[in-house]
Amino acid sequence: MVELTNDDLSIFSSFENVTHVMPSDYIATETSIIFLVSQDSLGRAIGKKAVNIEKLRQVFRKRVIIAPDGSDPEGFVRAFFGNITIHGIEIRDVMGEPAIMMTIDEKDRGIAIGREGERIKAAKAFLMKKFKATIHLRTRRAAF
Repeated sequence: MVELTNDDLSIFSSFENVTHVMPSDYIATETSIIFLVSQDSLGRAIGKKAVNIEKLRQVFRKRVIIAPDGSDPEGFVRAFFGNITIHGIEIRDVMGEPAIMMTIDEKDRGIAIGREGERIKAAKAFLMKKFKATIHLRTRRAAF
């Protein structure tokens, strides 16, 4: 069972007050905060023309990212990295824990890693929390 602190409850409450959607989880870094919401609530959470993201950025004074949640590791990874072409996801057992090998194009590597590594770090943290899994990127060169 996950214990929530008063700070966690305050962040969930602020998010819900702005978006009218309850997030399933979040991760805060020094420069941004990443929320997970159910796939069917994603549009409502973001708002028309991303108006809710702008309001949340003013509330938290950080960059705000809203990502879809998933119920299985592969679905979660595909949804979290939805703007990247994923060529393959392979789930292996490494020392008793699942390890997800995601193959992407070399040109998408920067997008997958994110600014200062934030995106891949958040994906690793969410996967560890939700599925006790790790993620590794593999790139492949585009054919000319």
